[in-house]
Amino acid sequence: MSKTKYIFSSFVLFLFSASAVLADAYGLDDTAGKAGIPTKGSITLKIGTIVGAALSFVGIFFLGLMLYAGFLWMNARGKQEQADKAQDIIVDACIGLAITGAAYIITKFVFQAMGI
Repeated sequence: MSKTKYIFSSFVLFLFSASAVLADAYGLDDTAGKAGIPTKGSITLKIGTIVGAALSFVGIFFLGLMLYAGFLWMNARGKQEQADKAQDIIVDACIGLAITGAAYIITKFVFQAMGI
């Protein structure tokens, strides 16, 4: 992994871990309670919220990959290597989206079958 990717992934991980700690430190539970937003719930509700957020990020990431691949393809200007790279990115992004969607469907089916 290159140094830039390592630093970026560390920064993103820090942001996600820090948000949970800061929510308790600044009394956001009290604010959410006054606003009528439920803060206490079952573990399945919390897991569902996390999965929903993760799927939102997957969708945004998919859109970004598609835009990047489209930009590469449009600017290939006859360079077959660049056009092939763009096509590979599009295929890989679609496969990743299909795998993510299948994982969501399987997880939802299993949880419903277990009554959770």
